[in-house]
Amino acid sequence: MKSYRGDIMKKWLVMFFAIIFIANITGCDAVQRKFTRKNKTVKKPRFYQLKKYAKKPPPELYKQHYSYWASWQEEMVKVVGQNIKKDQRCVAEAIGHLKDMQALLVEEKADELEAHIESMESLKAIIARGSLSSAGKDYVRNSLDREDRIIKRDFCYSKVKKFIRMETEEPSGAKLSMAVGKEIKPLESEK
Repeated sequence: MKSYRGDIMKKWLVMFFAIIFIANITGCDAVQRKFTRKNKTVKKPRFYQLKKYAKKPPPELYKQHYSYWASWQEEMVKVVGQNIKKDQRCVAEAIGHLKDMQALLVEEKADELEAHIESMESLKAIIARGSLSSAGKDYVRNSLDREDRIIKRDFCYSKVKKFIRMETEEPSGAKLSMAVGKEIKPLESEK
């Protein structure tokens, strides 16, 4: 009987040492990481050099916003209905550039562009509702194509260059006198 207990004791002792040996080999890395000191990283301050950029003349700005609008409009026509976030981003960017173009035009021409901006806003609302059905996709795509043709026909630079204002917005976002009808004083930092 004693040999039977001795065999059991040997098995338990071998298992105990095997478990301790395996635990030592694998280590308890998570526990070691938990109790070791982490190096403190000192964040270096970033210095930005502020540069005053020269203003672009309004015709150049109009061309820039027109080309940006055209690229976002083209992207929108290509991907409409595939990804709602992409659709929303494209239509928002296109509307933003149309509004920037509108700000550079005189009143009468800006009013003509307003109707197209409102049309794009209605398309934005349709897209924001959620997933488009196939009929909805076709409607939005056809409306985008129509607006694209009309704006390219009536608001390309060669047709509106005589309607572009020569006074534009200040870099701070304050509009000059012609844009709002009264003179706006510059900020103290701009003096």
